[in-house]
Amino acid sequence: MWQTYLYPAAYLSLLLLPAPLLGRYLYHVFEGRTRWLGPMERATLAACGTDGREQDWRGYLLSLVAFNLAGLTLLFVILLSQGALPLNPEHLPGLNWQLAFNTAVSFMTNTNWQAYSGEAALSYFSQMAGLTTQNFVSAATGATAAIALFRGIARQQTTSLGNFWVDLVRFCLYVLLPLSLLLAMVLVWQGVPQSLGHYLPFTGVEGHEQVLPLGPAASQIAIKQLGSNGGGFFGINSAHPFENPTALTNWLEMVALLTIAAAMVFTFGRYVKDMAHSRAIVFAMATLFVVGLVITLSQELAADPNLHQLTTQAGNWEGKESRLGPTLSALWAVATTSASNGSVNAMHDSFSPLGGMVTMFNMLLGEVIFGGIGAGIYGMLLFVLLTVFLCGLMVGRTPTYLGKRLGIAEMKWVVASMLVMPVGVLVLGGITLMLPDSAAVIGHEGPHGLSRLIYAYASGTGNNGSAFAGLAAADNWQCIAIGLAMLLGRFGYIVPVLAIAGLLARSPRQEASDSDFPVGGPLFVTLLIITILLIGGLSFLPVLALGPIAEHLMLGAFSS
Repeated sequence: MWQTYLYPAAYLSLLLLPAPLLGRYLYHVFEGRTRWLGPMERATLAACGTDGREQDWRGYLLSLVAFNLAGLTLLFVILLSQGALPLNPEHLPGLNWQLAFNTAVSFMTNTNWQAYSGEAALSYFSQMAGLTTQNFVSAATGATAAIALFRGIARQQTTSLGNFWVDLVRFCLYVLLPLSLLLAMVLVWQGVPQSLGHYLPFTGVEGHEQVLPLGPAASQIAIKQLGSNGGGFFGINSAHPFENPTALTNWLEMVALLTIAAAMVFTFGRYVKDMAHSRAIVFAMATLFVVGLVITLSQELAADPNLHQLTTQAGNWEGKESRLGPTLSALWAVATTSASNGSVNAMHDSFSPLGGMVTMFNMLLGEVIFGGIGAGIYGMLLFVLLTVFLCGLMVGRTPTYLGKRLGIAEMKWVVASMLVMPVGVLVLGGITLMLPDSAAVIGHEGPHGLSRLIYAYASGTGNNGSAFAGLAAADNWQCIAIGLAMLLGRFGYIVPVLAIAGLLARSPRQEASDSDFPVGGPLFVTLLIITILLIGGLSFLPVLALGPIAEHLMLGAFSS
């Protein structure tokens, strides 16, 4: 039982202790104070055709959207035509257009939702030139949007938010590439495959001929974790012994998926010159993380009342790797759904009802518990703005955040962003329920079937990418609908974030006064958490009651 306490404490320590230092490094990278790869940076920017001049929020957004649209189109073409492309030793055919659209949108939006099994559907070229490339640039896209918001809050009486192309290149060049190379080398050392040869035939223990899938896995796994992507090279992701062969790889991959996201909170503190505010935000994130982890661990370490006569081992071991067990599986599950990562080392569909509800709820909050790279902190800052605005109204003062007055224009964009998750989950998910073949798509009757559906659309709209097993994700309608949910979840936040950045950048900074709402103490943390739970979570209480909560109340009803 000592692992139940030691592992979470060790994980939070490994995550949070280096975050301030890495956050400072990120600040120096984006502000051009780190130039150890200067010649390569200048050559790349020249190839992009940019002169590096700063852009207003509309120009920044136009560059961001154009770049992502081009990446989406290129990946879509690669997936459709992979049968005719090189590095395809298993001669895998191209995907149908619905699945190609879903996959291209998934990796462009940093979701990495997978309606296919990687080793059975995609060639090495598709995995490397297509998916791995998007793992880098989609993560960098989220980071650039966050940096633009940081600058908008920090600057005054200007329209300039930086240059998208410069920010994108610097983040990939100075952060993602070095860290991914280092992690990939460690993964290869630990036994993760990195090859371009044919799959290896072998005879199984039952005498049947089988093939052992290999491929350039280590390089993709490194960036999928560091970039908060999560798409597995193999179908069962980091539950596969080739993706996650040892205890060391399990810890490295688990820590990597939140490392940069946590550091970016401290990068924000550097921009606004208020590290106490950054620490308060991190404390709010960590509190939500710990509460979810405690609930999940308590459920996964309890025996299933329906199976108590079949096992003498405590805890829910269904769907979990025996070499990892319930504690490490629960820790990974809470971490991966606190980010836009979606990688798994256990099957979430087999979690207890309340354990599965926590992973679902983490995503329904809108990717704010650390979140993805950039996306987590800018999602949290939207709740920070809403909290400060509501508190200002309650005391009858003009709401002011870090010296910037919050007006109607800013709050309209904040409210618009708050509609993204309800529309993506409840509206698009509700359409699926009205279809005549919904029962076959969901694959399960009763509350658990509803949980599968809500989880899928929460994962898509929250740009997470994990799933409850059993949903017919490759169904044509699901490919299109979840693809639309992923687009909504990505750009439904980025557009308001950049618009707010532009509005705040133009505003003059007010002198601080004693009557300003404090954003660095226990009161602020408490009110922020309450706002997140009420505004972010209350919309989904009915479906949670009909899904995982109802399933929990039914638990043990059929045990003797």
